[in-house]
Amino acid sequence: MDANLVGQTIQGRYYIVKQLGRGGVGITFVAQDRQCFDAECVVKQLKPKSDNPKTLEVARRLFNREAEILNRLGYCDRIPRLLAYFEDNNDFFLVQELVEGEDLSREIVPNQRWSEAKTITLLKDILEVLLVVQEHSVIHRDIKPSNLMRRKKDDKIVLIDFGSVKQVSTQMIDANGQAKLTVAVGTKSYMPMEQMMGRPGYYSDIYAVGMIAIQALTGVLPKEFDVDEDREIIWRTQLDSQVNYHPKLLDILDKMVRNLHQKRYSSAANVLADLEKLDSEQNNNKATIIVASQHKINPEQASNKDSPPEKVNQQFPVNSDRNLLSKPQPQPQPQPKSKSKSKFKSKFTITILGTVASLFAGLGLGHYYQSKNPEAIKLSLYENSDQGFKIDYPEAWSQQKRDDFISSGVIFISPLENDADTFEEEVSISIEEISADMSLAEYTDESIAEIKKLSDPGVGAAQRITLGKDEARQVVFYGLENGHPVRRMQAWSIKNNRAYVITYTAAPDTYDSYLPVIKKMMKSFQAIP
Repeated sequence: MDANLVGQTIQGRYYIVKQLGRGGVGITFVAQDRQCFDAECVVKQLKPKSDNPKTLEVARRLFNREAEILNRLGYCDRIPRLLAYFEDNNDFFLVQELVEGEDLSREIVPNQRWSEAKTITLLKDILEVLLVVQEHSVIHRDIKPSNLMRRKKDDKIVLIDFGSVKQVSTQMIDANGQAKLTVAVGTKSYMPMEQMMGRPGYYSDIYAVGMIAIQALTGVLPKEFDVDEDREIIWRTQLDSQVNYHPKLLDILDKMVRNLHQKRYSSAANVLADLEKLDSEQNNNKATIIVASQHKINPEQASNKDSPPEKVNQQFPVNSDRNLLSKPQPQPQPQPKSKSKSKFKSKFTITILGTVASLFAGLGLGHYYQSKNPEAIKLSLYENSDQGFKIDYPEAWSQQKRDDFISSGVIFISPLENDADTFEEEVSISIEEISADMSLAEYTDESIAEIKKLSDPGVGAAQRITLGKDEARQVVFYGLENGHPVRRMQAWSIKNNRAYVITYTAAPDTYDSYLPVIKKMMKSFQAIP
């Protein structure tokens, strides 16, 4: 369809009035709904990069899935409602509620510092919306000032333009008709390292919100900050030396933008809880905290971060009025260390690009690994009928849902044993939709090629094994996570037009210690209709 739609009527209903914006993934228009009293709305045209039938098939699946998510999220008053979605001549269209107002790029401008109180209010406003998004297991992926609207009628912050929708237009298909890796969705200045590597989590959106708050507080653009030798952003030196900032606020911002996502807040709920504690304290006589880095500055290192912190079990109350959040309450006690998202995605999102969760060396599973006694581990059943599998997993391990819009599944993460233990070994199960005519041998060839390209050129041939009762293939290979070595075992089987991929990741010196329980997990795996 012609991209110049101004003056045209789409679907016999939406008359295109003017163009709002244009990006690499499509065009946004203001339109009038001819079947609803000419009510104004927003029409987004998304164009896949290719009209290859396989590309369109994948794009259609992603588009429909994303529209369903936007429809659910639209019941929050701070997210534009999805009014319609449709396909027309191989282009995809979203019709959404028009939000009248201006985006925050008009408010957060260079060389103008916000007050501490104004910055805290902004943080809470954004995090309250993000909390609703995360409660629906969704990652926005592109939080930045221009995607945050100050609604004219009530000055509330509205979150727009979900970055995951852009997967529709960035998705590509190779010569064999298989899904290829997509570019990372997001805006670099607000994107942490794990997201640049294609493995975002809730903590990635937390990073973006933290960068926005730091930008407001300092009046400095994110791209202008230096980073120290640990790749942490040096930003406190840009604060106003005449202002008495609350030290705990600065600590909260530091934690939001940590380089390692394991050290970052894992959810909006965690940050809101700490901000509530901050509200209860006096800050009139606090000294300004200006911390210059004691480390050597490396300007070429990207100021990107990755790391999830503690999980909070507290559920913040939600009002019945379209999910408007009521005031959150402080969390009474901290939770264990966070979970790490993981694994690389191959052409069918084979989880090879590995666990963003790693730096590491410790053992998980406490006394079991000290005693090397696999019988000491109590296993529990995990079953997901929607994704079509069940598996036994160590009861002491935490779970993290996986959903990256090409594959889905779950990640099981070992607990940290003590303060010196910084490595969370994990097992990731990824479910990928594949074509009905793809064989296990073809999938194996593609997987090995991807591993050689992205992780370990020396990986050997795949071994024949079974996952539960199904024929499978397995390889063991090495890689790096944040510059540190890891060892991985990956196995896959094919059933019901799906590829089931299990990836075990550990530090090389602890890899063998975990094998007994990993083998028990693989033996218990079962693909179900």
